[in-house]
Amino acid sequence: MSGAETAFMVLTTISSVLVRLSPWPDFNRVHKAQATGDVVVLPVIVLFANCYVLAWYGYLCDSIFPLLGTSVFGLVTCLFFFGIYYRWTDDRYSVHKLCVGALVVVLLVTIYGVLGVTGTTGQTESGVRTTMGAISIGTAIGNYGSPLATIRKVMTTKSTASMPFTMCLMNFFNSVCWIVYAIIISDMFVLIPNAVGGVFTSTQLILYTIYPSNTSTKLELPSVMIDPLPRFDRQASLSVILVQDDGLARKDSALNFVAIQSPIARYPSASTRV
Repeated sequence: MSGAETAFMVLTTISSVLVRLSPWPDFNRVHKAQATGDVVVLPVIVLFANCYVLAWYGYLCDSIFPLLGTSVFGLVTCLFFFGIYYRWTDDRYSVHKLCVGALVVVLLVTIYGVLGVTGTTGQTESGVRTTMGAISIGTAIGNYGSPLATIRKVMTTKSTASMPFTMCLMNFFNSVCWIVYAIIISDMFVLIPNAVGGVFTSTQLILYTIYPSNTSTKLELPSVMIDPLPRFDRQASLSVILVQDDGLARKDSALNFVAIQSPIARYPSASTRV
């Protein structure tokens, strides 16, 4: 093993670990605000599926580090972040649909991996490794491109608040490291998805420069109508604007109001006058 290969093996290991930890700033804010706001869980679910496929590929390639080790670490961190999101999301139906898609991928890869390793598919070990590598290309490209799933929202709102900046930045750094490492070890299954990932992540970073994320979100709550007094044919409305500086629009379903004395004097009726 050459010095360059060793150096980039260490760099790819570090960058992969950072990618697995990169969702933390966004999901930490979700936990503190107790609401998901603009944060989406799709990148974490896709990262989980990608880590699972890479764990198989690393096992078949006898690559404990960086492939297998960082992939197993990623599975653990993704489950942790998913747990935070699931705890505070109001749209669990959409989350369930994403989970079903990821579980289908995991199940199919598991079945093929077990059958391939045991020789049931009739393939050689090299053939199974090649097939698993081809699958990893698809999941890796999906992982790099998943933050772009909200690009329509970004273009509409002129804000990248729905895109995980830390994850995008770490993915860019990670793709560069893996491109160089793949060239050194001559592995096209590692080179192709990371080259595509470099394009995707560059696009995401460009979007951040064009549409910076807004850190202050305004949420307009429904107006509260006050019943008019019998003598006056007027209505008063109260609009509440909630401004938060943590980048998350938090909705409170339980609004508390306190009764106050009306400043409008109620005159006695004619029957009660002396």
